[in-house]
Amino acid sequence: MSNTVPLSVLMENARGKLIQTFNQVIDETRLPAYLYEGMLAELLAEVRNRKNLELISDINAMKNEKDGTEEEKDNENFAGN
Repeated sequence: MSNTVPLSVLMENARGKLIQTFNQVIDETRLPAYLYEGMLAELLAEVRNRKNLELISDINAMKNEKDGTEEEKDNENFAGN
C-alpha cells in the first residue's frame, strides 16, 4: 500500500493554511481590507511566475528524458548491427 497523500488532500490542506495565514496577517496588521487587493495581485503574479518556471523545468526534463531514451535505442541498434 502506498503512503502518498492524494493531490486533493494536499490542495485542501494548503488552501486551509493559506486562509489561516491570511486571516492572521489581517488580524496582526489591522489594515483595511481594500488595501489587500494590490498585495494579493502581486502575490498572484509571483505564483504565476513560479508556475511558468516549473512548467519550463518540466518540459526540459521531459525533453532530456526523451533524448536519453532515443540515444539508448540508437546505441542498441548500433550494437545489434
